[in-house]
Amino acid sequence: MTTTVRIVQWITGIVGLGALVLGLMFWIANIDLISLHRLLGFIVAIGLLVMSLIAVSTRGMRVLGLVGVVYAIILPVFGLTQQTLLVGDLHWLIQTIHMLLGIGALALAGIMGVRYVRLTRAARAASQVTVPEPGR
Repeated sequence: MTTTVRIVQWITGIVGLGALVLGLMFWIANIDLISLHRLLGFIVAIGLLVMSLIAVSTRGMRVLGLVGVVYAIILPVFGLTQQTLLVGDLHWLIQTIHMLLGIGALALAGIMGVRYVRLTRAARAASQVTVPEPGR
């Protein structure tokens, strides 16, 4: 399962970086690649959801996993509805919140991946400790 977590973590990070770059290109230079940006955003949300479900099934990460599940649901909902929020001169606030939510999703997926690997290593090390026999 550690390999799966690492693969999902890498995919989410790379795809998230691509979504961030495309979003900034649209925001700054008006380069219209929104459909690709949305696809990459959905992949990030799915990656976060997969990481969160793994975390929910792991002792010591259940609360973080539940937070991730809720975050993975909020992320695409906010992304798809942001065009209609605070339309006008202050829409840049919504765009900034959207960008920060995306960066937060990447950070949360990364934190869950690192914590999962540490917990599994610690559990593996604890199971390999030998207990000395009494009387020796």
